[in-house]
Amino acid sequence: MLNCKEIEAVFFDLDDTLYDQLSPFQLALEYCQIEASSINIEALFKRVRHFSDVLWKLHTKGQISLEALRVERLTNAFKDFEHNITTEQALAIQERYELEQRQIHAFPGVIEMIKDLQKSKSVVGILTNGPVNHQMNKIIALKLDQVIPAELIFISNGIGIAKPDKRIFEYVDRQIQIEPDKCCYIGDTWENDIAPSIEAGWNCIWFNHRNREAETTHTPNKIITDYRGVFS
Repeated sequence: MLNCKEIEAVFFDLDDTLYDQLSPFQLALEYCQIEASSINIEALFKRVRHFSDVLWKLHTKGQISLEALRVERLTNAFKDFEHNITTEQALAIQERYELEQRQIHAFPGVIEMIKDLQKSKSVVGILTNGPVNHQMNKIIALKLDQVIPAELIFISNGIGIAKPDKRIFEYVDRQIQIEPDKCCYIGDTWENDIAPSIEAGWNCIWFNHRNREAETTHTPNKIITDYRGVFS
């Protein structure tokens, strides 16, 4: 169970936790005229996220470039559905995807919840993987920079540690000077958000709006599919 009274800090993952990442992906496919009518787009998107997480580990070790990661996560995901796309098509999808992400909106209730939390908690922030400028562009598009101070936005490439390495949570602990058992993390992916935050001693809430399956025996404090009454 989650003892809300003991929580002093709440941090959010960004992608597909604070906004719907599927929508710009689907719009990018439509714009690039990728024929995928026989594929369930949400299932395809989940595979893209899966390969993104797998390849991100190689990227952080310097074994694959960011561009190659973005190409391979798309080509590999399409292959899982017996559909081949070219490198050029993958790059075109990625380019349009980034443009569409400038038009994103926060999930209903997110901004209001953050403001409510700030009234009762000492710290509310974001902890996300990715390139600093790329992630900040999305944060600005969501207008989250207007409610969360810059010193509470932690982006992996700016730190030098990335999820699922639990040390990124330990880094945040040191920066905010709050004990891990008084921190709570809200994220959508099991490997990057739930398991490592628990390993770091944090409380965690699984935002499982895509109906994913748990991948380990870790137990989140709470499972939600929307942001109504999360801390009530």
